[in-house]
Amino acid sequence: MRPNKLLYVDSMRGWAILMVIACHQAQAFHHLTRPIKLFASYGQTGVFLFFVASAFTLSNSATMRLEEAHPIRSFFIRRYFRIAPLYYLGIGFYAALAALLPQYTAGWLSDISPLSLVTNLAFVHGLVPDAFGGAVPGGWSISTEWMFYVLFPVLFAVCRKAVSAWGWRVLIVPVLLMSVISFATVFKMTAGIENEIFYFWYCSLLTQLPVFLLGITLFMAVQSGSLPPNLKWDVPLFVITSAAALWMLEARWMLLLPLSSAASFIFLFNILRSTSVRYGIVEAIGRVSYSMYVFHAFFAVMVTRMALHAWSVPAGWEDAAFFTFLGGTIVATYAVARLSEMLIERRFIALGQSLIKAQHDLQPATS
Repeated sequence: MRPNKLLYVDSMRGWAILMVIACHQAQAFHHLTRPIKLFASYGQTGVFLFFVASAFTLSNSATMRLEEAHPIRSFFIRRYFRIAPLYYLGIGFYAALAALLPQYTAGWLSDISPLSLVTNLAFVHGLVPDAFGGAVPGGWSISTEWMFYVLFPVLFAVCRKAVSAWGWRVLIVPVLLMSVISFATVFKMTAGIENEIFYFWYCSLLTQLPVFLLGITLFMAVQSGSLPPNLKWDVPLFVITSAAALWMLEARWMLLLPLSSAASFIFLFNILRSTSVRYGIVEAIGRVSYSMYVFHAFFAVMVTRMALHAWSVPAGWEDAAFFTFLGGTIVATYAVARLSEMLIERRFIALGQSLIKAQHDLQPATS
């Protein structure tokens, strides 16, 4: 169990993975009504909620470990053993599915080329158009997250110095500046069209960096005590900003969607950390959200396709079928994730911690 002060971060991750699952679940259906389709499509912004939560927690951890020996080396050991082992297992799992069940994995998985395998193992597939989709469904976000890790030690140090000199509000400037730069660059490079090249740049760190920076800014604001929860304001502002982001999705203003939805999540963050709001099951889901992210596509897309192949949904019942399958996917994925978290994640996280401790223990002998 996490300390109480971090339970709201688990809630953020819980809502994030539920949104992503809803988005991918809907892609197994072809005749959803427009409101349900839009609702599910908005679930893609759950990835941006993950990014905000990640930047926030990394900033929190970095602050608590300012006096740690070899902080950068320890940071990368900790991050690698947190995400790599499970991601590598996912690569093998989905490669086997693509070979054994190609009719149910079409459009999501394909044979892993040597280029795809190498870049995925190094978490740089987000830099290579032919491999960026990842060998794991949704794996683009893992690459984008890892590239943020590469930048994080420097970004956090610079942000911390800027905040100590001018206050946390100064970070709003680079967030907006980076947003303008990324929007102008990607818009020019893709000529405003939506195709695989656009999607590649949309998913890139160039486009997503403002979202991560907003997460760091959020941490600095909370640390300074300048952002106390106030449900009287946070709830209506969350509704208004979410509606604005939803409108951008409907209007296909995709380059504005990451930052606009991330801005709405600032108010969601405040709602979740209010002492009067608790979501126990969502917190539990959030604690295993990484495992759920890796394995959910198996149930949301492949198992659903198998079921729909064997059982045709009656006309007019597809929305009901979607929510039925969505519930089943969440339950099944959570069950698998609990096992994965206990058998894989915890063990490799502990291994990473052991390596960090070993290097610290060796320090006196080498000094």
